[in-house]
Amino acid sequence: MGIVGAAALALLAGQDASAGPITPTYLAAGVQAPNFTTTCGSASKCYYGTETFSNWAGGDFTSTFQTGGGNFDANTYIKGVYTSNSDPKWTKSAANQYGGTNGTGSFPSLTGSATAPTSAYLIRLSTSANIPGVNYFGIWISALDANNSLSFYSNGQLLYSFGSTDLQAAIGACSTSNAYCGNPTTPFKGQNASEIYAYVNFFDTVGYFDTVVLYQTSTSGFESSNHSAAYINPLATSGTTFSAPDRPPAAASSAKFAGLVAIPEPATVMLVFSALVVVMLRRRQHLAGPTQADCNLEEGTQARKKRKRRSRPAQFGWPAVARSRFST
Repeated sequence: MGIVGAAALALLAGQDASAGPITPTYLAAGVQAPNFTTTCGSASKCYYGTETFSNWAGGDFTSTFQTGGGNFDANTYIKGVYTSNSDPKWTKSAANQYGGTNGTGSFPSLTGSATAPTSAYLIRLSTSANIPGVNYFGIWISALDANNSLSFYSNGQLLYSFGSTDLQAAIGACSTSNAYCGNPTTPFKGQNASEIYAYVNFFDTVGYFDTVVLYQTSTSGFESSNHSAAYINPLATSGTTFSAPDRPPAAASSAKFAGLVAIPEPATVMLVFSALVVVMLRRRQHLAGPTQADCNLEEGTQARKKRKRRSRPAQFGWPAVARSRFST
């Protein structure tokens, strides 16, 4: 379904397309992935999965969020289509001091350049029919710097943008006593001690989001792994909450993914909405049967046809006596 169609259906259903506030939290130092026993809590429904990038060949791809475990199956799932329109694009990097789950495998790295400092990629989320939407996203941000940001969208509408400086302020400056600083994995333990490594959760406490955008605004990198997606009902946040006000991306950053995150024009949405309303009214009228006006119109049409049939002999030049035989 297209963006405009989805927005129109949301209007018809009486739902607000703007999903609502998103609450970020972070987990304990050294944690690289969520414990969904804790994240799900006492929820009656909790479907989740994690992408570790262990099978990722590099470049655009579709994730089933199962390489890191989860409880999805063929009938119940969340999928993510990863796409980048940046130049340079995101790259596949072998595990090093800057990233890589448990210090092994590979991870996505988003790096700007001197001529194109802003780069971005997005994750377009979809669900099976029995999952109404995604209300949780988690990410292990390794080697966090002030230029790492995330934005969340629903039906093309920006809901919330996260700036890494708020997390840096919450965790504190890096020092030998700050357990969040330096790579926590065994192969690279303590390396890159000047940057933060933390697992960050994002909970949509009111509705759902369908797109997550990661972007980098300098020549440094945005390294991450263990991307998790879930539907949790009822939703309760977990982890340490911190002050993280909405920080909309700068125009230069937005331009990098404007072609991928389509934002419908209000006039276009209303046009489609109006067309759908007309279709629904006509369908309702059809199910209810013809109105009196329809019956009158049909009677008039039949009468005209009858009169036409009666006057037909004159068209062939029949004598007046013959024509009178058709007059009643």
